[in-house]
Amino acid sequence: MKTEQKAILLLGDYRPTLTLARNMKSRGYRVIVGSESNKSDDQEATCKHSNAVAEIWQHAPLSSGPDMFLAELLEFKGLHKNLQYILPVSEVYVRMFAEHEKTFTPLKIISMPVNVVKKCLDKDFMMHLANNNNVPTAPFASTTNSEELNSAIQKIGFPLILRPKDSTRRLNGKKALVLDDLGTLNKKAKQFEQDSQSKDNPQEQLGELDLLVQKKFAGKRHNIYFAAHEGKLVRCAHAIIKRTNFIDGTGLAVEGITLPPEGDLVEQTKQLLNALNYSGIGCAQFLVDENDGKSSFLEINPRIAGNHALPEYCGLDLGGFLLDSALLDSALLDSALVNSVLGKPLDLKPVFGKAGMEYCWTSGDLMGIKLSYLRKEINIWVAFRLVARAMRNAVKAKVHMVFHWQDMKPAIMDLFRILPRFSRWKNKVPAKPQSEKRSSTTSGKRVLL
Repeated sequence: MKTEQKAILLLGDYRPTLTLARNMKSRGYRVIVGSESNKSDDQEATCKHSNAVAEIWQHAPLSSGPDMFLAELLEFKGLHKNLQYILPVSEVYVRMFAEHEKTFTPLKIISMPVNVVKKCLDKDFMMHLANNNNVPTAPFASTTNSEELNSAIQKIGFPLILRPKDSTRRLNGKKALVLDDLGTLNKKAKQFEQDSQSKDNPQEQLGELDLLVQKKFAGKRHNIYFAAHEGKLVRCAHAIIKRTNFIDGTGLAVEGITLPPEGDLVEQTKQLLNALNYSGIGCAQFLVDENDGKSSFLEINPRIAGNHALPEYCGLDLGGFLLDSALLDSALLDSALVNSVLGKPLDLKPVFGKAGMEYCWTSGDLMGIKLSYLRKEINIWVAFRLVARAMRNAVKAKVHMVFHWQDMKPAIMDLFRILPRFSRWKNKVPAKPQSEKRSSTTSGKRVLL
């Protein structure tokens, strides 16, 4: 009798999931990708076009709560007897599983230890941890209300950066706000208020959010992709971000290159991993001033990184390391796994990524140009020049975040959702996600390519 193929559920339909899906398929898994049913056409949703993905599962918005999500997961698992593991890719899932650990106890979740995830997601905690371990970081303060925000601004002084403590949130559509003076602060606060009131569910005002206020530190962003075991770094790749999808330098990386995995930033990452007794994979981020070499710690992301294709191309196999680590965790082992897993120790042989690997995310680059034009940050001629640069980078880059020669359709469709809208730039800003409506619990639908 033929054994049914084992399956793995990857939660979060965006670019790193593609790389992870290709990896898991090569390991013999039937790959299913989970996605919220309220995704708009302008959000990343390319996995359904991949030949590595067998099925897309749509579930209710996570805002419906952890109990609703658990019920849907259990129902879905009941219909898929061969589903062995659930791996959260997007941060919203990683955060939900960590914050509601007891709720999801019945399920086998592949992730970092919950206590480590919680610490890394606590920006205030991580900044203090950096200070305590002699890892340089720009002056900062944590705020929860308008009074604390005003006090922090006066103490730290302009220019500064505002970031939500919850990194899944956005401020005026961005991960961070750059404030050069009081006038800029008032303008951004007013814009945030208008954006909040225009939505179906009004949000808090800027001063009512949990924020991290930090002195602006000029420099390029550096990523240290890593795998660690019991606080010891065992795999590492170092990349510098040349450009992001926003012209002010905030946002997501769209172009960069790898550097030798050595030096101060790698050593600082080792110090933080040791302090956290970190086991698993992640990405440590820093800013580096190219003029004097000084650096400032930003954060550690305890999950699959957005540019996951880069460390995988460099040979780190972070997805495989994470899966193997979880399989060897006694909390996940059951009788069906003992014979196949025990006796195969985790591969802790050091792996270091090569320098000189240029990478790009073309669709993200084009979307960033599009939004910059819509916000009137650039004119049409600058937009065309930036588009030309994005195309040149796409040709010369060795690593693409979405494109793969053996799985080209996701990249083609990702570009298609952007390019046809060029003629509508002057008429309409890309639609924001609709008010949360539940569609179907499970699709169970085989994707036809």
